[in-house]
Amino acid sequence: MKPMTRGIYVDSALLRRLWCALCVLMLAAVLLFPAAAQAQSTGSVVVAQQARAVMVTPASLVAAQPLQFGQILPTTTGGTVTVDPINGSCAATALTVLGHCQFAQFVGMGTNNMNVRLTLVTNSDLTGPGQAMVLDQIVLGFNNTVSFSGNGAGKGKGAGLNKGGNIRYRITSTSGIFSLNFGGTLHVNANQAAGVYNGTITISVQYQ
Repeated sequence: MKPMTRGIYVDSALLRRLWCALCVLMLAAVLLFPAAAQAQSTGSVVVAQQARAVMVTPASLVAAQPLQFGQILPTTTGGTVTVDPINGSCAATALTVLGHCQFAQFVGMGTNNMNVRLTLVTNSDLTGPGQAMVLDQIVLGFNNTVSFSGNGAGKGKGAGLNKGGNIRYRITSTSGIFSLNFGGTLHVNANQAAGVYNGTITISVQYQ
């Protein structure tokens, strides 16, 4: 598992502005099962579940939850699983998905109406026991804590994060705490080997 990496850059005091650039690596996992389930013997099972709390500080970015593609039944033809960046639901093509899917979420903190510039790596590989699977079309799902404030006319602006990097957004929450939710499409290979596959989502945020 790769460690989280982040870098802080501060301009001279004469500019009187805070810049913060963070690069966050986030786990994306999928569990693959063989198509035929084995019979289970009788007995009892004890399962532990995690309890988490996410703390944010000014000019920070925290990985709050991973991108999950549920449990996938492999086929002889392969297919895709897409997680919606707004509601976390998953849609499969030529595959069967069981269990829980969810979008990836990062949480940051600035101030109300503060501008942030976002850059996203829109593809990754998930690796595990079998052939690597491609995760692409990683997209931002909009919510009421941020709004797109760029346009196509100026340098460093564009048609939105999903069209390029270094795109400007505005924090709209009164508290300054905002969330960035991402979905994506996983390409499952034919006869994918069973096991857990991991990858990363990388995003950088610059506070202005």
